[in-house]
Amino acid sequence: MNELNELDHQLTLAINGSDSLFWDNVMYTVTDTFSWSLVILALLIIIFKNNSWKEALMIYITLALLIFVADRICSGLVKPMVARWRPTQDPELMYMIDVVRGYRGGRFGFFSGHACNTMCVAVFLSWLFRSPKVIVTLLFWSFTTTFTRLYLGVHYLGDICVGWTVGAILGTAFYFFMEHVHKKIGMKRLISEQFTSTGYLKSDMDTFMTVVFFNYIGVLIVALTLGIA
Repeated sequence: MNELNELDHQLTLAINGSDSLFWDNVMYTVTDTFSWSLVILALLIIIFKNNSWKEALMIYITLALLIFVADRICSGLVKPMVARWRPTQDPELMYMIDVVRGYRGGRFGFFSGHACNTMCVAVFLSWLFRSPKVIVTLLFWSFTTTFTRLYLGVHYLGDICVGWTVGAILGTAFYFFMEHVHKKIGMKRLISEQFTSTGYLKSDMDTFMTVVFFNYIGVLIVALTLGIA
């Protein structure tokens, strides 16, 4: 166990930080949930557009419950119970960590809420949309958003991997529970060549990927602006 812990420390130190102010700004911006507001808005619109209002409401409620449960398991239960220091708070490691803008996070970091929350949403939406291109986009979003936590030194790699695993399990479980409810109340979807296998317009999937792409571009522009300022 000590060897695994030491390996986790070394891998985290290898990934943490850089000498680039630009990348510091990129990682600090990407890690902020607010920077993804446009993507969240696009998702809400696409879900509403491709479903009846009852189905859309059920999806919104399921997503909200999913995020709430994931957060409570992570922050409300596991973090205080395990009480594993974040790298930026660990007395043995904190002065070796490259801290960006003084950001150190809370005391405990096992497991990562960012990893769990982004992965549970990515997996849930992957099941919901069933579009290969969107699945890749969602997983890329989860991985890049979570990578910022390693770069900023507020999580160990082990925190991230466990968070991803728990998030994937929760996202899958909540989706299939929702589908079970769908079948019970007899909701049906329109399927054709213009739609994914779960009834979402392929053109809307392309729109979503475009929004994600431009959101990343916006993050880079913000990072450049902060670097110049």
